[in-house]
Amino acid sequence: MVRDVSLGTSPLFSGLTETELEVVAARMRPRRFAPGEQLCAAGDASDRIWLITGGLVIWSAGTTAGGGDIELRMRKGDVIGAQDVITQTERTATVSASTITDTLELDGSDLLELAERFPRILINVIHTQRERLFRASAQSAALFSATARSSSNRGEEIGVIAGRSLKGVVNQLVVAARLASPRPVTVADRSLSFAGALTASDELASQSDTVLIPSDLDPETLGVLLDEVDRVVALVGNGEEAAGLGRIAAAAEGRRLEVVLVSDEARQASQLWQPGTLELIVRDCPRQPGFPLADADLAWLARHLTRTKLGVALGAGGAKGYAHVGFLQVLQDAGYTVDYAGGSSIGGFVATQLALGYDARTIDARFRKAFNEDAVAKLFSSPLVGTAGMEMLTSLLRQATEERSFSQTAIPLAILAVDLTDRAPVAQRSGPLWQALLAALSVAGVFPTQERDGHRLIDAIALVPVPTAAVLEDGADIVASVNLLGTETLDAWPGVREEAEEEPKKPRRRGPLDTILEAMDLSQLDTSARHAALADVVITPRFGPAEWRDFHLADLFLEAGRKAALEQLPALQALARPIDLDTARRQASIA
Repeated sequence: MVRDVSLGTSPLFSGLTETELEVVAARMRPRRFAPGEQLCAAGDASDRIWLITGGLVIWSAGTTAGGGDIELRMRKGDVIGAQDVITQTERTATVSASTITDTLELDGSDLLELAERFPRILINVIHTQRERLFRASAQSAALFSATARSSSNRGEEIGVIAGRSLKGVVNQLVVAARLASPRPVTVADRSLSFAGALTASDELASQSDTVLIPSDLDPETLGVLLDEVDRVVALVGNGEEAAGLGRIAAAAEGRRLEVVLVSDEARQASQLWQPGTLELIVRDCPRQPGFPLADADLAWLARHLTRTKLGVALGAGGAKGYAHVGFLQVLQDAGYTVDYAGGSSIGGFVATQLALGYDARTIDARFRKAFNEDAVAKLFSSPLVGTAGMEMLTSLLRQATEERSFSQTAIPLAILAVDLTDRAPVAQRSGPLWQALLAALSVAGVFPTQERDGHRLIDAIALVPVPTAAVLEDGADIVASVNLLGTETLDAWPGVREEAEEEPKKPRRRGPLDTILEAMDLSQLDTSARHAALADVVITPRFGPAEWRDFHLADLFLEAGRKAALEQLPALQALARPIDLDTARRQASIA
């Protein structure tokens, strides 16, 4: 028998020489399983193993905590049953073929003999079992993160279903996805049979970070994709397609489908869907004249498919918050789109302006207008801001947010505060924006505590100076954080001429308020760095001599943010790339 190439690439036999592989191959025999046929069942005797050489199987085992079954897809190169044979225990899982599946079968007694002869096999059994446990843990936590994919050295397989009314949209998505991700994005060949395309995608997943599997909107195809791939995204263009998808969705159980509605007609038809057990993630993407998708939605979908949606976490720091504006200018100039925003304290103010749809330069102007010299002088004229100061701050925030609420933002927004009643941080995501910001800016000991439904809220700097975790929770795939409380400072501002010695600078009168906030900043240096470090890219501006209320140094703070952002821009570019939609549409029309 000619030795199957899968033998040499299987993790179970990794490290064996060519001669040793020939010995193993001589003991194995080919066996084919039909769709739905069991290879083995939990509780069976462990008398043989199978090396998958083609096709797909589902490995299913109950959780130890009684939380239901864990299911894993196993494909070409995976081995079934090796640990059970080695440990001489009953089968711990049920394994069934999902499509026509070819294997090489090896008796358990032969495996034991070979493992004794070639100890490397025992080491490989341990490694493959650790990998399977990792994959099971990731699934049980409802996560298939970039970390999990990297650890398993496999890409993510995504079924992309588009209705007939959306002709050409998949080609555009593929091109845009390749522009969005610096990592390989490939497409399964649909000239093959559907089963062949799934098998081919499995091979591609070992070489690419993202594998897209285009398909038609029909019940049989959708059902198989929901079982066999990591994610399924369905694009629906009209009412008829939405109604058909609703019937399919109602029949599916316990699975997740991401639905994109590409017209008002589709959205209205989706309102008639019957509640089911299928988890639906719905996004409205109205058409753009002449194209199946609007530019912004095409770009968003490309980032969604490649897990490159960008979130920003903007930290606390008073007037140094102008550095956030410099950071946003760099992102904007580089062509990036921010999909999620979160902020603590002054970072909440800047994040809110971003979420309202303003560009970086407009945010700069609105920031300066809100915290002008007169407003700052009145706000911080005494150690404790009184009634008049709170009324002014409230009016300032109402104007800056245009009396809008979280439901009216262009992107998801989280504004951090600390709940003294629950003794925990809280990410504010609903209600009027000005109220959330009022709590976010209420520094303990300076501003009165804000009362909300029986809860007492203050500035988040006390617990979460940089809200990276909140932005991740909202759905960002990649997060860039900005930490304004870095330990590295400059002795002098670059390019700022020192005053003549004969005209010494008059020292500022420092009051209790300055001391309180300076002590608070120092106490949060480590905490701020730890929360910022949860991000994929960390921006830590270095500031010259300055204090929290030096709003007149806006230009210097902004430039410090720009410089720090430019230093880290290559790190962001290694994770995600901005999308040139003109290029995407041009390349799609050629393909």
